[in-house]
Amino acid sequence: MKTNVVEAVKFCFTSKVINHISLAVDESEKGVEKALEKAIPLVLESLMLRAERTGGPEMLLDLAREAYTANLFPHFPHLETTAWYAKGASLMQNLAGEGYEGLINRISIVSSIRPSAGQSLLLIAAAAVLSVLGKYAAENELSQAELMNWFRTQKAEIAMALFPDMNRRPTEFSDRPDTQLNASITSRPAAMARRPAPAEQGIWNPIGGGATYTPQPETHAPAPSPAPSFRWQWALVLLMAVCLGYYFGHDQLTTIPGTAAAFATAPPEGTPAVAASTKGVYDKDRDTYIYDTGQPIILTLANGTTQKVGANSTENRLYTFLSDPAFQVDSVNRTKGWINFDRVYFEAGKATLTPESQLQLHNVAEVLKSFPKATVKLGGYTDSTGDAAKNLQISEQRAKTAALALVKEGIPFSRLQYKGYGSKYFVADNTTLEGRALNRRISVRVINK
Repeated sequence: MKTNVVEAVKFCFTSKVINHISLAVDESEKGVEKALEKAIPLVLESLMLRAERTGGPEMLLDLAREAYTANLFPHFPHLETTAWYAKGASLMQNLAGEGYEGLINRISIVSSIRPSAGQSLLLIAAAAVLSVLGKYAAENELSQAELMNWFRTQKAEIAMALFPDMNRRPTEFSDRPDTQLNASITSRPAAMARRPAPAEQGIWNPIGGGATYTPQPETHAPAPSPAPSFRWQWALVLLMAVCLGYYFGHDQLTTIPGTAAAFATAPPEGTPAVAASTKGVYDKDRDTYIYDTGQPIILTLANGTTQKVGANSTENRLYTFLSDPAFQVDSVNRTKGWINFDRVYFEAGKATLTPESQLQLHNVAEVLKSFPKATVKLGGYTDSTGDAAKNLQISEQRAKTAALALVKEGIPFSRLQYKGYGSKYFVADNTTLEGRALNRRISVRVINK
């Protein structure tokens, strides 16, 4: 048997087995393959977290032995007809806790299948994982401790298989015996969990992967240019200052005042939007536009949690639109109401999120949780360089990846839509480097409050 547990489980799903499963769940073979590719490491991670807790090694060996003894391999296509199916469903619900629905949604969205099929494939993956572990333990006559020690050696392989499009790294998969199991499924990186203290005026204040700048109230003079010997440090400050602009998107949203509280006196519906100039700095070295989100504010959500964001940030604008009745969804003109993410970026030519993007996606998810009836649509955009068909494809993939990130943070897939628009609806001149950087973006539009 292969020593890589992920590959060993995948080895169970031959083309013939995939074909039979696809017929049973009424989904394409490609969709089934993608779903299993995502479900297998998710099951392994969930088991790993449970196994690290009190009584975990015993539980792991008992479940593995039971699955292997039940000879589930031939029954994968029709697992629901076996006695193990209900036990597997109960196991995964216990492992995932409140994150169970989100886990199924993650599998469904990345493989473009129905959630009901996603649930079936998740349980098939769980049966395969435990059967493989049981087979390995039986063939090698492993004790609880020996199986657990071997299982620990698989952490890197499991982590590498976990949603590679989400840029997850092995270092993020660490020993967490005291962590709630569902936290693994819906949690954000540890660096994002720490909220900085309020910034003093006149300094850069790092926030997760980004930063905001609070100017001195008596002056608006720009900061002096850095000395040449500190060029790399200045580039790092610019990169950390991620904040994406004010209003551009399909159409401008009504100009947002400086604080969330100021929206109590927002202009009445129908008041023309006030144009604003894009504020920020183009980073030539990274070919990225770093946006200024304005004066830092503390945004307090309904559940009592706080976010430190800019007054013109995506978080504040989205929260205000959802909370203020003066702002209504335009169901006729669907080009209106788009808000750009101001700290979400992708690797060049790919649909892979950069690490600093995770904080804003987490923040937006928390805002959406405060408005459980809200439904949003994500739009992906590119500049006009390259092949138009490929641009449309990558914009769709990026919008999907951003949606998946929100699902990972606990937003049900049923509340999300996504679409790629390629180079359509550009907001800046595509003939300049700065303009093209502005045109490469992800936007969000509320379609139901």
